Amino acid sequence: MNNRIYGMTGGQFSPLSGPGIRATTAPFANIDYSFDVVELAKAAGATFVARTSSYHVQQIADIIKKAILHEGFSVVEILSQCPTYFGRKNKAGDAVDMVRWFKENTTSIGSKAKQENPDLIERGIFVQTDRAEYCSEYDKIVEKAMKGN
Repeated sequence: MNNRIYGMTGGQFSPLSGPGIRATTAPFANIDYSFDVVELAKAAGATFVARTSSYHVQQIADIIKKAILHEGFSVVEILSQCPTYFGRKNKAGDAVDMVRWFKENTTSIGSKAKQENPDLIERGIFVQTDRAEYCSEYDKIVEKAMKGN
């Protein structure tokens, strides 16, 4: 869940807040650039990486199902609203306004809309590859060690 703030602990900025965002720990604005969860997960070797938003409920269900069924390291980022801290401090409106923002500012991966407006946030499955799953490979090593090979 990426609501761009640590709302449950008092509204501190997070590594996903981004520059210019206000929070209780950044009352005059955050200066740190946010990192991209998709790019971070890809770099960490995740074999399933996806992003969607709280507006896109059916896509959430589809992606989570695929991530659970995927054998391997899966990361799903769901952009979500925090009207209490993030919305209020950044004048982003109420919960409905914030969900509407996700509808208007996200698009499917590789869409024409993204080509026309590079500021749109892409949604969908970015990585879905098969690779030997870590625990099963580790079990093979343990089995080999137990046999004394």
